Amino acid sequence: MDGMPESNACHTGLHSVFGQVVFNRLLPGGHGLLRLFVGELAGKVGPGQFVHLTCDDSLTLPRPFSLMDANPHQGTVDLFYRIVGRGTELMAAWKEGIQVKLLMPLGHPFVWPDLHTHFLLLAGGAGLAPIHFLARRLVRTGVNMTLLWGIETESPLETIVKQDDQSLALAELDGLGIVSRLASLTPRAGRFQGYVTDLAVEILASLDEERRSNTLLYACGPHPMLVAVHRLATRFGLKGQVSLEERMACGFGGCAACVAPIRTQDGAWSYQKICTDGPVFSLSDVVWEQYGA
Repeated sequence: MDGMPESNACHTGLHSVFGQVVFNRLLPGGHGLLRLFVGELAGKVGPGQFVHLTCDDSLTLPRPFSLMDANPHQGTVDLFYRIVGRGTELMAAWKEGIQVKLLMPLGHPFVWPDLHTHFLLLAGGAGLAPIHFLARRLVRTGVNMTLLWGIETESPLETIVKQDDQSLALAELDGLGIVSRLASLTPRAGRFQGYVTDLAVEILASLDEERRSNTLLYACGPHPMLVAVHRLATRFGLKGQVSLEERMACGFGGCAACVAPIRTQDGAWSYQKICTDGPVFSLSDVVWEQYGA
């Protein structure tokens, strides 16, 4: 990505395994948090990678889910999901101890430079999963970061009220020293009212020039949000990466159902597979005009 070193990228083989449900919590706003025991594979995944999960043998296709966290010491991975169809409805009924089939790890993870700088992380809806995972990995390096989450429903994750500006923050991240704020178009106490990218503009405009120029953007969410992130990056002259969301069938490049317009080295562009070439791409490599930018 824009000349960034990839020393922190994960390069692993693909495994078809059975994971055991450790817990499956139903959360507000029609969301769920699933923890699976997958053994040593928990140490071979990175932020931005995903799994393909068989929700039920009666369904033709598995479903892709971004990893929200991984604990190599406990051998577990976490998946954050929203109940939107038959697959996730069945998934929401899973109980502790059952075995489920999954393919992992899929895709390329986020990479970041090995230097101290400022990271601005933006998530939209269930796009929080890879951004949350990234934040937890970045905090180990001691970098400065801010995580912004745009969500219209009641917050599915525990929140606290900060004492300084009475804005809501994610309690778990706040406990790690990660600054976070929530945004929604619907007026809600403690949230910024507007798009999450509007909140990002407000934050970037408040930074001094040196810190702003040293800011990197990382984002995951629906296409309209990512187009707005692209405009944000153009306005402030920033670089970064995005994790693209798309419907998938096979998850390993066989069907070419999930493609994105990506620039090539000769200045042209071609469609690349999000599942194998992505889902993480450089902000500057995505041909945003094809998404209406």
